[in-house]
Amino acid sequence: MFPKDGANIPEIRFAGFTDAWEQRKLESICGKIRNAFVGVATPYYVEGGHFYLESNNVKDGQINRNKQVFINDEFYKKQKNNWLHTGDIVMVQSGHVGHTAVIPEELDNTAAHALIIFSNYREKVDPYFLNYQFQTHNSKKKLGNITTGNTIKHILASEMKNFQVDIPKYEEQKKIGNFFRQLDDTITLHQRELNSIKDLKKSLLQQMFI
Repeated sequence: MFPKDGANIPEIRFAGFTDAWEQRKLESICGKIRNAFVGVATPYYVEGGHFYLESNNVKDGQINRNKQVFINDEFYKKQKNNWLHTGDIVMVQSGHVGHTAVIPEELDNTAAHALIIFSNYREKVDPYFLNYQFQTHNSKKKLGNITTGNTIKHILASEMKNFQVDIPKYEEQKKIGNFFRQLDDTITLHQRELNSIKDLKKSLLQQMFI
């Protein structure tokens, strides 16, 4: 559903769309491409404060809160210029580099650590479309070409400004973004059901062998 390298039309397409896609640099789409806080944040961790979005919360195009870190009010307010807003895209910049996610409404005004932030779109764009494009084989290959480091991989926000993406008109972006979001929602639903069944099995086994 995304063009192959060197092509400007995808092989699989929703009905009604025939226009060629454009290849664009991210800086022509996103008004701001910058780093979230990258210093030491552990002194500001608290038991229950402001949720702090970190790289381990971003995987495979989605945000998970399996492991949560919270920061105090003072440190949170210092990050105000880099707070995340609904529709922003974040990318892991160290470790499992290139993994991205879109900021949902419930995480508006969240602070983040060691992530690249894409925001202030210069035009009407579907962030979920861009999010899924980062997960394609072609994008992962291009990301690999600008990743540095042997033991710990790293990518720079400045490198992402010239990163090229394939862009169709907004209506087609929206169609593709919604399609993959529905797939992710279905996977999440079945995963929860599977986890519930596993928990039930574990509980029954414990009761039967007491």
